[in-house]
Amino acid sequence: MKMIVNTGGTMLEPDRSLCVSALDHLVASDGILAGMLALRDGRPFLMRNRNRNRNWDEGKIAAMVSSTVALGQTFLRELGAAPLDHILIEGAEGKLVICSVARSNSLLLLAVVAERDARLGLVLGHAKTCAQAIAAAFPGGVARAGGVA
Repeated sequence: MKMIVNTGGTMLEPDRSLCVSALDHLVASDGILAGMLALRDGRPFLMRNRNRNRNWDEGKIAAMVSSTVALGQTFLRELGAAPLDHILIEGAEGKLVICSVARSNSLLLLAVVAERDARLGLVLGHAKTCAQAIAAAFPGGVARAGGVA
């Protein structure tokens, strides 16, 4: 079994084929444009997008996802409102939802890019369902209902 090593700790690598399947299912959902798994240290792990012609800079996106989560966690800690559940960034042309994947010791992050007109509740629901499926891809993992850790 491979290990993903991070300065904050280590984790066993999830079954990559199950992660690909979860991201493919996510991206096939209405309104979802792309899904990415990024490591907390800013390295990309896996990305899927609906538009195969669009060239995403996975390294840059993973670094921004990691930085955004770090900022959100720090902000909530200062407010006494930690832990972070998810981050939503909404712009004129789309939405971004970021959440941690359970069983990854907070080392694996899921970023979901959605269309501008996508319903926020559905986007968040798809993101959490995908995160649960990815959590189940870890050795000994079992998908379970509830929020993401």
